Amino acid sequence: MTWVEYIIRIASPHSKGSAKHWFRYLRKDIDKLDILFTKQDIESLYKNEALTPFQRVSIKQAFETDSPTRRHIINLNKKVNHNKISSIMEKYENDTY
Repeated sequence: MTWVEYIIRIASPHSKGSAKHWFRYLRKDIDKLDILFTKQDIESLYKNEALTPFQRVSIKQAFETDSPTRRHIINLNKKVNHNKISSIMEKYENDTY
């Protein structure tokens, strides 16, 4: 199964209605762009009717250098600093809403 087939058959149907889930599929391979993807692959996905409009646009944006979508996906691949999260939780623990 090629990457394009995987996106159309598995990732697209499983993530319809969930941008977070969709970006998780994309982040698995975003750093391997030079190896796995061609411009033709991206264009064929962009034109494919099996993907929702959001999925098509985000595919196109994900593979444009320095786009906000690409930066977001790359940030998903970075490790979380749990100490920072703990300090934020402690800071707001006593706040009432």
